[in-house]
Amino acid sequence: MIPASEDVLAAWRRSEVIVDAETVSRAVDQTAVRISLALKDANPLLLCVMHGGLPYCGRLLDRLHFPLELGYVHVARYRDSTAGGALDWIASPLQNVTGRQVLIVDDVLDQGDTLAAVCEWAAAAGAARVWSTVLNRKDVPGNRAVEVDFAALQCPDRYLIGCGMDYKGYWRNLPDIRALPEDMEDGG
Repeated sequence: MIPASEDVLAAWRRSEVIVDAETVSRAVDQTAVRISLALKDANPLLLCVMHGGLPYCGRLLDRLHFPLELGYVHVARYRDSTAGGALDWIASPLQNVTGRQVLIVDDVLDQGDTLAAVCEWAAAAGAARVWSTVLNRKDVPGNRAVEVDFAALQCPDRYLIGCGMDYKGYWRNLPDIRALPEDMEDGG
C-alpha cells in the first residue's frame, strides 16, 4: 500500500469545517426541490462534470423523482495543482443532447471557466436549453464567465475540499466542506 503524502494528510488536519455534513444535506434537499419544480416534466439529461461533480450528482439523483437520463463529461483544469490551467476535454457524453433540456452538474463555481465551456459545448451541440447546478457557489470578486441556475450553497472565496472538491486529487470523499489555511492554497 502506498500511503498518502504528508501534505495531503496535513490538508485535512489543518482544514477548517465551514459547512457541516448535515447542512450540506439540507442544502442538497432544497436544491433538488427547486430543480424538480423546473425540470420534472422536461425529460432532462443530467451531465455530471467528472470528477468533482460526482458526489453532488449522486446526492441529487437520490432526490430527483422524475424521469431523467444521466451522462457525464470529463474535463480537467486543475489536475494535481491548486491553480486552474487550460481546459482539457477527456470525454464527451455518449448521449445526444440535440433538442434536450440539459442540466450540467458540478461541484463548485469559482470564476466559471469550466462550467461556461461545458454549457457552451452543450448549447453548440443543439441542446434546447442548458441549465446548471453546483453544490457550492463561491463568493469571488469580479465577473464570472457564467452564472449558475441552481446553487445549493454559498461559500467564501477560499480553497475548499470535500463534497467533490479536492486537494491534489484527495479529500473529494469528505461529507463536509472544509477550507484550507492560506499557506496551503498554493499547493504548499
